[in-house]
Amino acid sequence: MLTTRLCDLFGIDAPIILAPMGTCTSAELAAAVSNAGGLGGIGTLFRSFAAIKRDIDVVKTLTQRPFAINHIPQTLDEEAFRYTLAARPAVISFTLANPGDLARQARASGAHVMVQVTTVDQALQAAECGAEVIIAQGSESGGYCGEVSTMTLVPQVVDAVSPLPVVASGGIFDGRGIAAALMLGAAGVNLGTRFIASKEGPAPQEWKQAILSAKSEHAIKADVLNDITPLPGTAGFKTVLR
Repeated sequence: MLTTRLCDLFGIDAPIILAPMGTCTSAELAAAVSNAGGLGGIGTLFRSFAAIKRDIDVVKTLTQRPFAINHIPQTLDEEAFRYTLAARPAVISFTLANPGDLARQARASGAHVMVQVTTVDQALQAAECGAEVIIAQGSESGGYCGEVSTMTLVPQVVDAVSPLPVVASGGIFDGRGIAAALMLGAAGVNLGTRFIASKEGPAPQEWKQAILSAKSEHAIKADVLNDITPLPGTAGFKTVLR
């Protein structure tokens, strides 16, 4: 099995991370990825504290392997973050903003800190605040994403934050994408949409089938969603529609 220094750092078998999708996240999906040797993840964006607490409690009964819990600094649910710290997951990740002191609190709890960025400047800020792993999210990603393509962004971030491990995100869905990411200098990959189509993904079967049958030109960027559910500092929401 392919291993990288990301595997050594997180104690996982394969350098594959489940992206913490707030609209498609569950303890069951996170545990399935962790049990298969990757790093499962639980998302918190636009979710109630009760739902987050349920997933944190349940995932610990479904896997003994490392998993991550993600938080969005500019929409932080402080109660959920305190519960995350007390749960002591292997990894606490942050997305869409500089975590600042939140990263210090995560490290103090014993968790590794991972930060997802969309620009080189954001990567440098994340490194300065104590991130141990940087996810470089290209514009091909789903959710709120940046403007720079994965192939362009990843090697720039790798050079900027070396020797920190960098994870590639955006447009990766099979072994060829993983191989390409590693050739760009990444130590692993972050996958979201592809996992929605898995049997454990908490999504309607129609959504899963739409993902499996979609062509690349079906991916669109719907900037109007930022007006409906605004997140400061985000560039746009990308999804797959039919």
